[in-house]
Amino acid sequence: MSLKERIIAETTEMFVTYGIKSIRMDDIAANLGVSKRTIYEIFTDKENLLLECMKYHMESFSKRKREILDKATNVIEEMLMLLEDWDHHQESNHKMMTNLRKFYPKVYSAIMEEGQEKGYAALREKISAGVRDGYLLDNINYDLAVSIFTNSIYGIMSRQTMILPKNVSEKDAYKYVITYFFRGIATEKGIKMIDDYIEKEREKLLNEEEK
Repeated sequence: MSLKERIIAETTEMFVTYGIKSIRMDDIAANLGVSKRTIYEIFTDKENLLLECMKYHMESFSKRKREILDKATNVIEEMLMLLEDWDHHQESNHKMMTNLRKFYPKVYSAIMEEGQEKGYAALREKISAGVRDGYLLDNINYDLAVSIFTNSIYGIMSRQTMILPKNVSEKDAYKYVITYFFRGIATEKGIKMIDDYIEKEREKLLNEEEK
């Protein structure tokens, strides 16, 4: 691992653990055992370093997601597996993006733009695979479906185009949009898988309330 790679990896861990706003360049230099001058020579300023760290963080996030999805046999299973793993992979990512939007809007915009482009292409391919496998309807307008889904997700994330009811958490909103979006474009066998998941979640919630 080069010095640049080490700085990015260890600084990303600091941002995730302590928050973007609270970490100063002095803290980063002390943690790494290097001078601030060395860091500035490589990254120019904190925003440049933060941008590289966010790219690293998002790639790590995507790698974990790919590892989960490799176990799935179809697009519906992929969606359900991601929902099952929600607490592990999404909460930390959402916290990072919220802080980024608040304190470093330029970096946030750059990351979001890149993420939207990759996410759009990936989702379109997932929908296409779902249609080929018979889990999603074959009369889907791919571009419209992807646009509706991504705008809903990013609307929740940014809080700019979607205001949630006071009794609805962002986590619940994400799960609702993902579950019912796919249910709305699913075939009968796709709907069966999703409804089984919804029933399981309902039973789990009832059991938690009874305890």
